[in-house]
Amino acid sequence: MASVVHGFIREIEVARQPLRQGARAGKQLQSQVARDSLRTLAEKYFNVVRSSILPAHAQDPDVSRVDGSMQKLIELCHQRAAMKVYRALLWDARSALISIDSRHVSCGVAQSAESQFTEADQLIVSTLDALVPSAADSYRQALSDIQSTDRLSWRGPATDFRECLRETLDHLAPDAAVTKEAGYKPEPNTHGPTMKQKMRYILKVRGESKSQMGATESAVDAVEETLGLFVRSVYTRSSVSTHVATSRDEVLRVRDLVRVVLSELLEIRR
Repeated sequence: MASVVHGFIREIEVARQPLRQGARAGKQLQSQVARDSLRTLAEKYFNVVRSSILPAHAQDPDVSRVDGSMQKLIELCHQRAAMKVYRALLWDARSALISIDSRHVSCGVAQSAESQFTEADQLIVSTLDALVPSAADSYRQALSDIQSTDRLSWRGPATDFRECLRETLDHLAPDAAVTKEAGYKPEPNTHGPTMKQKMRYILKVRGESKSQMGATESAVDAVEETLGLFVRSVYTRSSVSTHVATSRDEVLRVRDLVRVVLSELLEIRR
């Protein structure tokens, strides 16, 4: 089931992307080709994906959510509805599928380290598995590593958390797209858009409010600051045994911040 659901979540995300700008502008989906493509996606769900989910999740309310969204999508493919409506249906189906996949994974690894992940972590991993598999691997590895209490170095999980965030931002906000935005200016001593600039681009494209943008950008800043302090502390501490507990606390702080940012980036609503 997992591979089929992962692949379909990725297909939904691909289908949502062309609708983003039009949804912000309140445009209707005029293209018959685009509507036919969405209908094909919905038909694939009923003909292929749904059978891979059943019977294990036959009574799952999230399955009913996906059913409803896909049925409505087929209906709207006969019309010229607003792009934001198609996009909302795809988002709802995606969210429900992520929940289904997350519970499937957690049940399948009940005795493993992954069973200790929080609900938010499971949703993040499931979403990234479909969008940016390498980022999912980094996040999963970092979460597994920080469960240890006897590490001599915490640089590995700290780096994995940052790489997961960086890869996710690169996927959702490619350098070429960010630099083309009106008003873009390179930050001093950088060779491309910063993580904060990429985050701002993503939230702007989604039409988020300035207050929401400011809160999330502050979290990105906090990730960079905390990681910077952590890296510097590694080189200034003379006794590993004395400071190893402090290092773990710092990495847990990085985890918490990255979790907040990824939840916003991946539009995870718990």
